[in-house]
Amino acid sequence: MRSQKRRYRKYREKNKNYPFILGIIICIILCIIFFKIALEYEEKNQYLYSYETQKSDNYEVLLKPNKFYTSKSLPKDLYYASKSIDKIILEFKYDFNGSKETDINYNYNIIANMVATVANNNDKGKEVWNREFTILENKSSNTNKKEFSINEKVDIDYEYYNNLARSYEETYGISIDAVLKVYFNISYNINIQGFEDNKKINDYIELDIPITNTITNIEEKYQNITSEEIMPQNADGTSATKIIYYILSAIFMIIALALFIIMKKFIKKSPKEMYKSNINHVLKYYKDLIVTVSNKPNFNHLKLMELNSIDDLIDVAEQNNSNIIHYEAIENEKSELYVIINEYLYMYIITGEKLK
Repeated sequence: MRSQKRRYRKYREKNKNYPFILGIIICIILCIIFFKIALEYEEKNQYLYSYETQKSDNYEVLLKPNKFYTSKSLPKDLYYASKSIDKIILEFKYDFNGSKETDINYNYNIIANMVATVANNNDKGKEVWNREFTILENKSSNTNKKEFSINEKVDIDYEYYNNLARSYEETYGISIDAVLKVYFNISYNINIQGFEDNKKINDYIELDIPITNTITNIEEKYQNITSEEIMPQNADGTSATKIIYYILSAIFMIIALALFIIMKKFIKKSPKEMYKSNINHVLKYYKDLIVTVSNKPNFNHLKLMELNSIDDLIDVAEQNNSNIIHYEAIENEKSELYVIINEYLYMYIITGEKLK
């Protein structure tokens, strides 16, 4: 029974650091796992709301009475003789499709900017005149569905704007290059659960109509399709879930560090562990002075001087240019260090106690 207890105490003494080592390994593994998850976390799978818009335009060019064209109008995407144009019928379409039903307030208008430029020395147009015209007054509406659509058709009196540009040239004696930029502007507020304020979005469709050129070709300047995935955001722009993973990673790293410190500083080593640590330290740092022997030398003819610290023994050896003889008197328990100076034997004993 006593032998079993001794074996148990011996086993417990030998393995007392295992729980700490195991805990440190587990914490480091969890730290790496959560950090990796945070780095690879796909925020797009955590969006609060997503939407897509599709924009398009169409137009028809109405002609002045003439003997050249058999029809009274021409379709989209052609080149037109500017003097033949009477009006341009513009049609704007805007389709919004969200990921789920929510409250959306939207408003839109159509404006036109007459932009007149003159060529400079670098052959780049320099703006000399800009005037805004309201084509369609602001309209507002709201919906609590996933989608809404807008379809508006307006007339552009091409001859009016052309005459206005020519009048500017005649009045100021300047030859200008005038373009009528027509904008369909839309803005909307989306009430998204998880956002403190409504999400505000601005969008547009732009058509540029040359006014003073002899040939008119209408240019489209907008993206037909736009989309966005709206994420849960905090103040610094990082998703809340991602921050949680980083925090968990940091927590497990701190726990691993704490376990390591406790194991090293607060868990008392066994006498054998202390002895091995002591002798390894001495043999490592003073290896140039130490000579290890396997048999205990005969020092009966010398006067024994037992020293109280390892530093005293090192000082004696260095001051007298002498080696230190190392002999392990008891395996894994006790070592004796000697320095011989004349008829004196200086000795220091290393055991499982703390080095002095």
